[in-house]
Amino acid sequence: MMRLPRSLFRGVNRCLAPLGLTLDRVSRDFDARLDDPGQLLRMHRAFGQAWAEWGAGQSVLPLRAEIDAEREAAVFYEAYLVSPYRGQSGGSRYNNLLLLFLIGKAVAPRLIMDSGTYMGASAWALRLSSPHARLLSFDLDLSRLRLRMPGVEYVETDWTAFDWSGLPTAEGLCYFDDHVDQARRLLEAAERGFPLAIFDDDFPVTSFAPMAGNGNALPKIEFVLDDELRQDREVTWVDQGVRRSWRVDPAYLDRARQVIGDTDRLPNTSHITGIHQTPYRLVAIRSAR
Repeated sequence: MMRLPRSLFRGVNRCLAPLGLTLDRVSRDFDARLDDPGQLLRMHRAFGQAWAEWGAGQSVLPLRAEIDAEREAAVFYEAYLVSPYRGQSGGSRYNNLLLLFLIGKAVAPRLIMDSGTYMGASAWALRLSSPHARLLSFDLDLSRLRLRMPGVEYVETDWTAFDWSGLPTAEGLCYFDDHVDQARRLLEAAERGFPLAIFDDDFPVTSFAPMAGNGNALPKIEFVLDDELRQDREVTWVDQGVRRSWRVDPAYLDRARQVIGDTDRLPNTSHITGIHQTPYRLVAIRSAR
């Protein structure tokens, strides 16, 4: 990989600065990483402990299989190092993907729906965890897919356009990382009989703005759970100098809340690796059928 001399790199960035642009050096998770086996073991053990402590207190996941989370973390780490998903330019990163992998191991679903394929990281992790499940991964644009995992059905459409009748949705799980209204996705999953949904990019109103886009990704599950938000008429924010707003619809938020049987967040493991991502939101769903 060609590397620009530091002086040239800085000079280019000075030229780009007036345009609001900058060059960043490409970096990947674990380009700098522990090399001593004993210290690596400590990292995997810490993940195992975080999973065990969280699992002992949670009531969302129907854990059908006992797993050795420390051992599974070590297996996943080696797979991740040779995967095409270590880049930091979007998509889920190591901590969340490992927890997604552990969920697949522990829940043992017969059917998995992955909405928001993007480069394919979530489908990759879920396929590793659940080799016997039927796994369908949906995106409106599959051109950015980096790896087609054997056994994954990649479908270039919205997941609601697929015919789910006759499939074991009651023994399935949904994963959403598609930047679509999360209340809508929750209601769609309930209507199709899925009992469990996992959401990425679920932020409270105080911190959502960087991921809000033009508002199409609102409301988040946090909004659905936020009683104080129901007292407001709208949420407003400024994006690159453009003022945007989203109208609060309490009745719509209440509809989504009615199908939430239980909810929790996965543990925040950023302190273990230094890799920071908002932990996934889990929702146990009441059927809307």
